[in-house]
Amino acid sequence: MFTKKLCISAAAMSLSFACLALQGAHAADAPAGGGTEFLATDFLSTLKPDQDAIDALPPDIKSRKTLTIGGETTLAPYLFRQDGKITGIEADFMQALEKVLDVKINVINTGFSSMIIGLLSKRVDVAMSDFSDTVEREQQVDFVDYTKTGQMLIVAKGNPLNIHSVADLCGHVAAGPTGSLSVQLADQQSTKCVADGKKPVDVKRYPSGADTYLALENGRVDASGIDYAIAAHQAKASNGKLELAGELFALGYHGAALPKDNPQLRDALLKAFQSIYKQGAAEKILAKWDVSQMIMDAPAINAMTAHK
Repeated sequence: MFTKKLCISAAAMSLSFACLALQGAHAADAPAGGGTEFLATDFLSTLKPDQDAIDALPPDIKSRKTLTIGGETTLAPYLFRQDGKITGIEADFMQALEKVLDVKINVINTGFSSMIIGLLSKRVDVAMSDFSDTVEREQQVDFVDYTKTGQMLIVAKGNPLNIHSVADLCGHVAAGPTGSLSVQLADQQSTKCVADGKKPVDVKRYPSGADTYLALENGRVDASGIDYAIAAHQAKASNGKLELAGELFALGYHGAALPKDNPQLRDALLKAFQSIYKQGAAEKILAKWDVSQMIMDAPAINAMTAHK
């Protein structure tokens, strides 16, 4: 499904960030021993610590043996709650990081609009939640990319408005979580619509992915261009109310974001993800969630700039 060459222009993937207050963020449930309680994935128990990655950690993290990660915990299948615990694609990668780096991970529930401000304010060490690497985001933070990604349109069952591409959004209502790539791409398409003499896209912003999908199901929104794994999951979970439309677009990468003033942590994370790949865990995680095509050849730093 994914091509080897990810030809994405900076304009198509750009996103401007306002300095929003970090509101409503809170720690995910943690067991008495510290760290977030994840829904266990058995095959990750065989992962071995990587001493090179551990030695590369900044002294403060090595000392406290805890890594604080900001992520939105309503984003199935990436990061969500099940049976009172955190699970999903990202949760499995976080569990893998715990094993490889010999640390506990504490997840702070953080909306998309607050992720970068959370990093820059040092509230979290890393942001990791269906977080797309873009050229503009790379100007503010560094990414350690560990999976491929792409966007897919999701619409009402039967696609009554015949929306098959972002070009078909002119004159319709599109939505996504505040600060997300979904909203940025819809805004960009709206500008193109007006330039072509068509009606603009009515772009709605919601606090979370869950609110966006509910608006789709209730008919308040015509379409949303979202990560394809999320789109497939939501279509399946909607009990026939939603379906996928068109082809994948805006191909790119997902990464763990961190402040540019912490290259030591960046390099340690790269070593950790490389170890997760070498030990075969990345392939198993993605296969578990039916998204094997998201596998990269190898983790990389700021892959969007490298592949411009």
